[in-house]
Amino acid sequence: MRCFFYIALSIVAGSCFAQDNSDDKGRLGIKTSINGSLLTGTELENARPKFGYTAGAFYQYPISNNLGLHSEIVASFRGSNFKNGIGEYSKIALFYLDFPFLLTYQNSKDSKNQYVLGPYASYQALSSMFVGAKKKAEINDIAIKDLDYGVAFYYHKKSNIAILQIGSKIGLRNVNDGIFFENILPPTGNNGTIFNLSFEIGYLF
Repeated sequence: MRCFFYIALSIVAGSCFAQDNSDDKGRLGIKTSINGSLLTGTELENARPKFGYTAGAFYQYPISNNLGLHSEIVASFRGSNFKNGIGEYSKIALFYLDFPFLLTYQNSKDSKNQYVLGPYASYQALSSMFVGAKKKAEINDIAIKDLDYGVAFYYHKKSNIAILQIGSKIGLRNVNDGIFFENILPPTGNNGTIFNLSFEIGYLF
């Protein structure tokens, strides 16, 4: 239930802020996108992409004709699938609140194309591990660190109605907090690394 509360809060906040889309005064609005995510590193075996979605609010503020700021408060369903055998872990589902604070660049003669880069921080609110084809989680609240951080970069294609956003978030923190799935294969508890990686495509309204 907590995850749905966070999503609702983000969307409502975006709706409240999506009032003034004038670029010279700043732009507030709603972000919605689909994502593909992956848990990389040495702890988990046979990782494969997992598809989810991201939604929330964004704000852009121009500094000059070329530079500006872009920030977001978004809820994001991420994690990873795993190509393991029957009775072995098959999916880790994570729910994050993401807080990117990014710098934007655009050519003053071509303002429709925008390049965005900077750091982000994430708070992990929910985590679950699934076995085989089961739709119900085998373990909830697995040992993934609550806080993550990394680098986000996006390409924006601006129009009068919306902004197409394509980009990625690369986690720089090892979020393994001692994962050990007792009696579930492949073996865990090796103190290996786990990093978040995600790709997003969506729209800013």
